[in-house]
Amino acid sequence: MASPSGSKIKTILICCFVMCGSLLFGIDSGELGGFQAMVSFLKDYGYFDEETDAYNIRTRIQTSLNAVLLVGATLASVSAGPIGSRYGRRLGLIWMGLVAVVGVIFQISVPHVWGLLLGRFFAGAGIGYASNFVPIYQAEVAPTRMRGMMIALYQTGINIGQLIGSCINQGTYKMSTRWAYRIPLITQLVFPTILIVFASFFPESPRWLLSVGKVEESAKSIRRLRGKKYPEHQIHADVDDIAKHIRLEKELEGSGSFLDAFKGSDRRRTHIACGVLLWQVLSGISFINEYGTYFYSVSGISNAFVVSVISQVCQLAGIIIMFPSVHFLGRRTILLWGAAAETICMFTFAIVGTVAPNSVAAARCLVAFSCLYAFFFTWSWGPVAWIVASEIGSNVMRSRTQALGSAVSWAGTLLIAVVLPYLINPTAANLGAKVGFIFGVTCLLGFVWALFFLPETKGRSLEELDELFLNGVSVKDFSTYQCRGHIEYEKHGVITTAELSGETKEVVTIHTEDTKAS
Repeated sequence: MASPSGSKIKTILICCFVMCGSLLFGIDSGELGGFQAMVSFLKDYGYFDEETDAYNIRTRIQTSLNAVLLVGATLASVSAGPIGSRYGRRLGLIWMGLVAVVGVIFQISVPHVWGLLLGRFFAGAGIGYASNFVPIYQAEVAPTRMRGMMIALYQTGINIGQLIGSCINQGTYKMSTRWAYRIPLITQLVFPTILIVFASFFPESPRWLLSVGKVEESAKSIRRLRGKKYPEHQIHADVDDIAKHIRLEKELEGSGSFLDAFKGSDRRRTHIACGVLLWQVLSGISFINEYGTYFYSVSGISNAFVVSVISQVCQLAGIIIMFPSVHFLGRRTILLWGAAAETICMFTFAIVGTVAPNSVAAARCLVAFSCLYAFFFTWSWGPVAWIVASEIGSNVMRSRTQALGSAVSWAGTLLIAVVLPYLINPTAANLGAKVGFIFGVTCLLGFVWALFFLPETKGRSLEELDELFLNGVSVKDFSTYQCRGHIEYEKHGVITTAELSGETKEVVTIHTEDTKAS
């Protein structure tokens, strides 16, 4: 759906406000790693280690801080599917903000470990809802040519939030009181509150409105999104086009339940959404973001907080360069190049840290390649994986497909959160830089998966993607296939052409057995 240039500003502003949902995740991620190196936080929730003559945090508490949040995020991601399908994307955004606020209040007001963990569960639930509602809303309201960049705002918010969180920690970590970590926690109230207030005035997704039969409301939504200069006849054409695809999907693919995500063409789409987000989290970004400051401090690198901030700046630089790249290079190319670069960074990181541990040169190399990795991640798999996952689902199944992908993402992150502290903690496996070997292998596997299973979706409308998947177009033909406005499928041994007018006509009758015989 093309839109006049003057109407793009409103869509961009709306998508930027929606980005507040991902800013919360970024700030939490940027601050938590710093908390675990703050003396005041370690005094309240850790223990005094007589061997090192310093405060430390027990592995089970360190693990629980992340695990509880990720359990909340995983459960919320699953429930976000039916919530988004039944109540809409806009109410989902408001609900996300309310849950996140509850989580922050618990973390601030209850000075006990159980209160902190309960707060992190609710904060995680808010983050899980954000991973569904934010990119889906951005995908469904943006024009085709802007869709990739608008969805990328989700990851942009995460990276901006991480930088904000790291900078706030840098300003408070020397405080000797609890306010060293409470002030950063209070800042987490700002963005969900903004989202709660402004989301009430956002137009609802026109595609969701049509999926529940609200035709007039959908036209009004498109009119609000595209502006007064958008032709009235084009609004009606857009509504008709989306409605035809939704009717066809419901006829061919089922009722839109979670089980339907594993049937027909939706099975392939679910595999792509889950796969791209799984390989994203298994690439090792949690190691850099969640435990970077802690790892640098126990590795003897001075100014660990400063290094963490530098890493966040590198990530922000990567995502800035990503915006023009995703428009010109496409999703598949960026993910392949990104996986290759991440593999090189992780293996180099591991080799140098293993061969020359505790040396000044090794420390500098660890910092350099962790920053390079951070740059390549936010240029490629960080934002582009969310772009693919958010646009790959069908109009009828998008919320549930995204829910499954997000749940897999959070479950993978939970696995890493449980295992990683034991791998790097001096009182456990103490692998140090050798962890890079593990993530180097997973980055390489992600490259192989993308090579064989990931199609190029650049420049395709969401309705064109429906046609491509329903016609079973292969990965190698995806970018060159000419959409013809109809779907060919086999049902009950009969090959049928479904026209986008909503009507179907039998083209040729062939029994399945005869097809195999020929």
